[in-house]
Amino acid sequence: MTPIKPIHLSRFFLLLVACFVVAATASASVRIGGASLRANGQLAQGFQYTGSCPVDLKFSWGVISDEPTTIQYTFMRSDGGRQTNSLSANLPGGGRSTPIYDDWQLGANLAEFQNFHGWVELLIESPNPVAQKIAFTIHCGGPAAASIRIGGASLRANGQLAQGFQYSGGCPVALKFGWGVIATEPTQITYTFVRSDGGRLNGTRTADLPGGGRSTPIYDDWQLGANTPQFQNYTGWIEIHIESPTQLTQKIGFTIHCG
Repeated sequence: MTPIKPIHLSRFFLLLVACFVVAATASASVRIGGASLRANGQLAQGFQYTGSCPVDLKFSWGVISDEPTTIQYTFMRSDGGRQTNSLSANLPGGGRSTPIYDDWQLGANLAEFQNFHGWVELLIESPNPVAQKIAFTIHCGGPAAASIRIGGASLRANGQLAQGFQYSGGCPVALKFGWGVIATEPTQITYTFVRSDGGRLNGTRTADLPGGGRSTPIYDDWQLGANTPQFQNYTGWIEIHIESPTQLTQKIGFTIHCG
């Protein structure tokens, strides 16, 4: 048998090292991208939920790898709970995100859950260790709280829509200001008005909102102006003040040209 020359051995070891380098380069690198929380199927803005409990929480992480690979992972919770066995998921690679979920039904309509803070942590064990925690807050207590907002606003002058919130014509003029108030859940609001001339509604009024994102019109009437120089170019405003269940304001500015 012909002995292997040293130079051939050197080439053999160089080739072996090169193979290891290529294999190391091709191994997947895993990272965790964005995270989200859904409560009873709805996205929990700011990782917070307010409403009736228990609530079904779904935690989600987007896991990304540069190469196709299989990850092993588990979960840990703020109450000390931990997934007993590791789970696995196949990642397609190419920088594409794969969602990883964990569900937790939590809370009750009790004082201890009125302002409950917790967290769930995703622990990826292989091919490289990485972790990300989702912190959250739930406010348990009775029916879901209504979210209130003010939609569009309008102005009618003597029964006609005032384009650009302006009126030109004989005075005094009967002005009707309108706001569309929207609630996610059925609720009752209390509100008042403030005017640019210093006037303010004595006391507060109430209105029942049907919820479901439907708009309820709220009106205020103001008879204003005279055929005098003071009101030839008169600019003013009226503002609605919603006091409960949420404090909101919206101002309607207007101009009348009397004469």
